[in-house]
Amino acid sequence: MLKRDKIKITVIAIFLLLLGGTYFLFGKESIIMKYVAGVCLIGWLATMFIVNKKYK
Repeated sequence: MLKRDKIKITVIAIFLLLLGGTYFLFGKESIIMKYVAGVCLIGWLATMFIVNKKYK
């Protein structure tokens, strides 16, 4: 497995745990869940951009 794939799997696992925990604690319609989802989306896009640029 390539190093960039390991980084992507680690990051997505962290984001999924964060989303799942927030969903469990606050519920689907809470404002906190929406902010966490937005931060995870931005973080995922940044990770993809950085990892794909660095490990060509």
